[in-house]
Amino acid sequence: MERTGNMQQRLGGFKSQVRKLMAVCIGGILLLSSGQGLADSLHEGLQSLSLKSQVGVSSKVDVTGTHAKCEFSTAGAGSSTAVSKQSLTLSKGSLTATLECTAKDGGTISSIPNPLAGNVCVTKQKQSETPCNFGENGGAAASVQVPLKDVLGTTSAVQWMNTTAEQKAIQSQKWTLKLNEEDLPISDKTFDVGCTYTTTGKAAANPAVCQLTVNVKARASSVADENVVTCSYGAESNSEALKVDMTTTRNTVTIDCGSEGTLNPAADSAQYCNPQNKDLDDCKKKFVDILPNFVISWWKTPTPGNASILTIPAADFPESEQQFRLGCVPNKAPQSDSQDTRVDNQSQVQSRTSAPTTCSVLVTVKAASSASYASPSLQTLIAVSGAAVVSGFVVASL
Repeated sequence: MERTGNMQQRLGGFKSQVRKLMAVCIGGILLLSSGQGLADSLHEGLQSLSLKSQVGVSSKVDVTGTHAKCEFSTAGAGSSTAVSKQSLTLSKGSLTATLECTAKDGGTISSIPNPLAGNVCVTKQKQSETPCNFGENGGAAASVQVPLKDVLGTTSAVQWMNTTAEQKAIQSQKWTLKLNEEDLPISDKTFDVGCTYTTTGKAAANPAVCQLTVNVKARASSVADENVVTCSYGAESNSEALKVDMTTTRNTVTIDCGSEGTLNPAADSAQYCNPQNKDLDDCKKKFVDILPNFVISWWKTPTPGNASILTIPAADFPESEQQFRLGCVPNKAPQSDSQDTRVDNQSQVQSRTSAPTTCSVLVTVKAASSASYASPSLQTLIAVSGAAVVSGFVVASL
């Protein structure tokens, strides 16, 4: 009996050890199966602690008229940096833009591009130009630096000027761009500038950024003295068709299409457009039908430039008034440089380069007077005869 009891005790102890071993094995299996989840939880916890130990910086940009003000401020613990975007528009009646960036805490404010002077930023296919870092994620297109005068198509040395006044209470940087009316482009243009802020110490991987999109409206198409037409292609450049009168004493018309347009119809086509259709769609009419002596050599295309000059000899003016239409059509932009749209996820600010418009010119050719066709000797004879008749009347009245 005693031996039997001892055996049962041993069996009981063995079973207990087996249960413990099985529990350990099952626990190990469960631990291995959930190891990834535990690792993820541990990583998230460490990341949360790391974020809480950092201080973020937020940005906010507001625009009043053509004055943009960007404010950088310290955000709460764990807050991420922000990219804030806005836009403003320059035009004939508003030629000055200002970008002001401020921060109340210690740190560094830098312009984009840096320095902000003769260069600005445009979005285009990636090339060798210096990049502008507005926090983009990359892609086929990127923001790069280009000369502002090239964007506007002006020969003037246009640039942003640092107009920062001395500030003691807060950090502040201010830049101002002043254009002249002749600096306005011949088609609507868009470019970007901005500023960035980094706190004192190690620079953040993604510092706070303010991005300002500047839309520049094109100048209007115009007619100057001596029937010189200068064409533009902005959305508001051709609200009304231009009108030109040709006479025997003002017998030329010059159409300057600039670097972004083409004469329609072409000078060597000997054709013109329907004067009743300002869109330059119906352009198969022949000049010889209204100017019987027309020859292509009446057109001249001096170089350099993209102007075309039509001269009607005084002796070839029509007997009755005639009209024709011609003008300049905008060149088709490459697909990569076509309409540029930017949408900001924060403020839903959208900037779109408007579709170009056609520059249409209605030309009226005044009828030649009978004296215009007379030879100089005949005109002299008529004048002498008239004087003699007048003298006769005077003598008879005495």
